[in-house]
Amino acid sequence: MLGNISLGTYYPGSSLLHRLQARTKLLALFGIAFWMLVALRHRWHFIPFIVALGLLCLGTLLSGISLREMWRRVRFLIFLIIIGSLTTPFARGDDPRALYTIGPLVTSYGSAQSVLLVCWAVLFACLIASLLPVAALSWFKRRRGLLILLLLATVVGFLLVYGPPPAQHFNIGPLIVTYGGVWLLVSVSVALFSLFAFSLLLTMTTSPIALVEGLKMLLSPLRRLKLPVDDFALMALLALRFIPSLLEEVEHLVKAQMARGADPGHGTVRERLQSMAMLFVPLIRSVLRRASELATALEARGYDIEGQQTPLHEAPLGWRDYTVLVFVVAVAVGTLLL
Repeated sequence: MLGNISLGTYYPGSSLLHRLQARTKLLALFGIAFWMLVALRHRWHFIPFIVALGLLCLGTLLSGISLREMWRRVRFLIFLIIIGSLTTPFARGDDPRALYTIGPLVTSYGSAQSVLLVCWAVLFACLIASLLPVAALSWFKRRRGLLILLLLATVVGFLLVYGPPPAQHFNIGPLIVTYGGVWLLVSVSVALFSLFAFSLLLTMTTSPIALVEGLKMLLSPLRRLKLPVDDFALMALLALRFIPSLLEEVEHLVKAQMARGADPGHGTVRERLQSMAMLFVPLIRSVLRRASELATALEARGYDIEGQQTPLHEAPLGWRDYTVLVFVVAVAVGTLLL
């Protein structure tokens, strides 16, 4: 799980995206976000979202990052989008017209009770299988929490349909799929996925120092308004720089507990919460110790946030940077006008 967190993780390389200046990639990301925001207001205009997915595929190929690595980073977001899409098509949105009607399904209370009992028996058997010390049943062990939730859901469903005569009929539905719900599902899902994937490409092809330098140069006009741009840049740099270090510290603490006989990844919910509590205290102590050492190191080196710092990575924009920016602007404007 910790290996799938890519924020602050930089993959060195010599691809086209690696050679671009951080300011170029930041401006392109801000432009794509504004492009998606405008495209959301044009209902049933799918061209911007289709082109955005194509542009994402092109950026992934130009970055030199494997598709398998990208899939590891985005699969959890895809899972959340799928969970959210279960009810979104039935939302009224801005266009409550009915696109498709599901049902109504006419059944009896006796049939519903029988189906729920069968589901409960299957889930209960899977839950018992997850408790057996058999290596072939490890799949059930890893999904024991989901099995418990589904088992409770079947019990609640059985209690809801228990009571009336078994021969009495009731209707399930109708469920109305609306135009507004379908548009909301497609547009928001693609926009959210695209922005997340583009931000991954940004952090995976740009070192934290270069990223913060580019952000500081873009925000430099705000110094005239007496805003603490340099303080914000320093905090952002430290946060991005030490995220991988903190994840490594968590991994070391987990391994140390496992070496002493603890098993944070297994057991009941209560045992897992206790393991997390035992992990939380030493992690906070380690974070505070690292913060104190970092502050001492900055003071010992005479670091002063006042004045004009010389950028280490950022250079004047070249022809590649201008070409990419013009290309992104042209694609965004062209898809909105089509």
